[in-house]
Amino acid sequence: MHASSRRFPAWSLLVRESRLAVLLLAVYVVCGLPAWADVVVNDVSQLNPIHVREVLTPTTIKQVVTAVKATSGPVSIGGGRFSMGGQTATDGAVQLDMRRMDRVVGFSREAKEITVEPGITWRRLQEYIDPYDLSVQIMQSYANFTVGGALSVNVHGRYVGQGPIVKSVKSIRLVLADGDVVTASPTENAELFYGAIGGYGGLGVIVEATLRLADNVPVERRSVVMPLSAYRSYFEKEVRRNPGVIFHNADLYPNGFDTVRATSYVRTDEPVTVLARLPAQGNGYAADRFVFNAVSEWPGGKWMR
Repeated sequence: MHASSRRFPAWSLLVRESRLAVLLLAVYVVCGLPAWADVVVNDVSQLNPIHVREVLTPTTIKQVVTAVKATSGPVSIGGGRFSMGGQTATDGAVQLDMRRMDRVVGFSREAKEITVEPGITWRRLQEYIDPYDLSVQIMQSYANFTVGGALSVNVHGRYVGQGPIVKSVKSIRLVLADGDVVTASPTENAELFYGAIGGYGGLGVIVEATLRLADNVPVERRSVVMPLSAYRSYFEKEVRRNPGVIFHNADLYPNGFDTVRATSYVRTDEPVTVLARLPAQGNGYAADRFVFNAVSEWPGGKWMR
């Protein structure tokens, strides 16, 4: 058997490769294959890269309506992108980044309610209502989520007896797939209201929300460690039946997960000892991140926990 090889100038190879590239581009155009493959949307975990057709950043309801009407394919919606399961985007979709729709539309101290656009963060909402000595009625534990995202997943918090966020929503405005703008509440278009809140954007784009607020009252942190077997009776007696408990959570201790720390935040008339009404902005929390990394990644991390 004879082995043979072909030799040609380097420029000839470049020409061949260029022709191949042109051919592939033609195939993309003729066959309708996605030319948007380099537009990638990810969530905060950075574990769910999704290729979208384009990303639009509307600032008004009219722009959302225009975008929806102009799109024949899927539309996906993103805010802070803290839903870490790929829910914030869809392959080949037009992605609406709602973070620039972040204004307060209406507010009433007397009625204890506020109307906001979906891209506003809970932190900004808190900054707005804090001078009026009001607080959010229901939200998740972190304030960097957007209101629209929290509504779309129907978040819950540590509030005792309150349930998920839908119970604090007076009404929403929703852009439907045909571009119609509708108002939905528990009494008006109720199916859309309960379908959109917790619906991950499947029924339409939430463009406004009116939320009920609560009085901002001092709370005292109370914490107790107990065997897991004692927690149920403790919760029934000290938490569920105590109208003064506003927040509560319980954390299990590794390795055995048979010991629990129960922490409650209880309404109090005592003078506050933590004077800062809102945490300072811009904190890097380097020490916290170091500890989290050590107990989760280092040898002996489980023992340290």
